[in-house]
Amino acid sequence: MSVFKRDTGKWVAQTLYYDNAGKRKYRTKTFGTRREALDYDAQQREEAELGSGNIPRDISIANYFDQWVATYKQPAVSANTLLKYTTSSNTIREYFKDKKLQDLNRIEYQKFLNWYADDGFGHKHSKQSVEKLHVHAHAAIRAAYDDGYLKRDIANRPTIGGKQGKKDSLKFLEAADFEKLRDYVDHFADPDRLSLVMIQTAIYSGARLSEIAGLTFADVDEKAGTLDINKNYDYVVPDNTFKPTKTASSTRIIDVSPILIKSLHKLILTQKVRAKVNPDHLVFAGLDGTPPTSNGVNKELRRAMQHLEIEKDGFTFHGLRHSHASYLLASGVDLQYVSKRLGHDNIGITAKTYTHILNRLEKREIQKTLEVLSGKFGGQ
Repeated sequence: MSVFKRDTGKWVAQTLYYDNAGKRKYRTKTFGTRREALDYDAQQREEAELGSGNIPRDISIANYFDQWVATYKQPAVSANTLLKYTTSSNTIREYFKDKKLQDLNRIEYQKFLNWYADDGFGHKHSKQSVEKLHVHAHAAIRAAYDDGYLKRDIANRPTIGGKQGKKDSLKFLEAADFEKLRDYVDHFADPDRLSLVMIQTAIYSGARLSEIAGLTFADVDEKAGTLDINKNYDYVVPDNTFKPTKTASSTRIIDVSPILIKSLHKLILTQKVRAKVNPDHLVFAGLDGTPPTSNGVNKELRRAMQHLEIEKDGFTFHGLRHSHASYLLASGVDLQYVSKRLGHDNIGITAKTYTHILNRLEKREIQKTLEVLSGKFGGQ
């Protein structure tokens, strides 16, 4: 469930639900004021919790997890996050099938994680993916323990296996390559190349793909030189167009370069003239009214990198966000400001994500400190 404001000035309360076929749907209701929308949203959350029903003692592990998600997560998380819980649900059901929750023990749970890390049939997941699955499953198991369905927290402190994930070096471009790509898109960005302008926007803002795709005319303040990130484009259910930002802190205003503002100004003028299907005034609406897909922007990115002879296997559009942050940090921009710019919940997340850069900066600062101290004491 979420509340957001459309360009028309109306407030919308959006509720996620599942139809009889198990497909995700959205129900929206429009209000004249934000307070009315928030009150309705709160009422829907309360009804969702009250309607969860009693849980039978012999419930299966998979059904308990789904019930737990519907009761505690569906009313409170974004559609994108809920989709991740759905993926975990499918994995749990695939492995445990109809196994009863009350029959689950510590060894069986560890075998489950081992299987997900490597099922023996060529399906291997990264340690990070196994950890995410464990976080979801463990939260539900803790709830089952608290409610008396399990005698102990059998998922506490398991061994997390899995293959090594992508190296940090694959996630961001070094400064020289980042600057080459920036100069390239500045030269070739054009309303007829929407994907390239989206790449340019990511370079200058560090915003996520869905945040950029969700930008509307009103979100671009040309006078102030800012982008207002207040919603995401819903690639999963495009008929609903928008979904909330990833977290509350993801709603932010980002100062960007006049170069990007100039590109967006040109694009918006073009959209106002030629766009036939764009009721929400999307900045990056294609001829069909929808923004370029992840596949589309990544093709454009690979084409640009190939032209520039930048070799970075596995680098994707999301890597531009990491490159943006890494470039700023390496240039001496304050960590706390970079964290706020990225929309992280706290500075700790930023520090953990960009440890590679911070370690490099620390070595630089150590050398600088030694030089300063040597000069000071050497002159006495």
